[in-house]
Amino acid sequence: MMVLIILLVIILFFGLKSRFKIDEQNVEVIEETKPVEVIEETKPVEAVEEAKPLVLNWLSYNEGLALAEKENKYILIDFYTDWCVYCKKMDDETYSKEEVKKILNENFVVVKVNAESNSKVMENGEEITERELAKLYQVTGYPTTWFLESNHSLIAPLPGYVTAEQFIPVLNYIGEGWHKSISFKEYLEKI
Repeated sequence: MMVLIILLVIILFFGLKSRFKIDEQNVEVIEETKPVEVIEETKPVEAVEEAKPLVLNWLSYNEGLALAEKENKYILIDFYTDWCVYCKKMDDETYSKEEVKKILNENFVVVKVNAESNSKVMENGEEITERELAKLYQVTGYPTTWFLESNHSLIAPLPGYVTAEQFIPVLNYIGEGWHKSISFKEYLEKI
């Protein structure tokens, strides 16, 4: 909103300048004697420009599990493949939303696992591929999102693409610990 106001002020200024043929010396004088209101209006815009969008710090499987245990956070594992259209759509349209990133950053450690990769991970003291890890988690479609406790115990999978609007209640249900005491259906009725 403030950006629009500033753009309108700039357009108005340049429009007036060309209409009345104000020379550059007069412009400097006008800028030096700007009304207080204009100066105050620019302050919030500067604060908005300084605010950076949230970023998700996607980790490898073993890094994510170790960090979640250390920080006592839930784990979200995104099982994906390179060819999966809905995996990319979920990245672009769900994980990109500020509210989703906020909830994930507060309550979760996020992990990406390529379900067709031969990259190695450690699971139960054994070195296996990410492909084998996906089989251990019984992933049969992509994307599949798995939720784990900070101690690595399984909570639940969420198969398929979900919109941000569908995903946010799930993230809050797990991230706030509601899954320990009530069903998801009861949670939805409560909110």
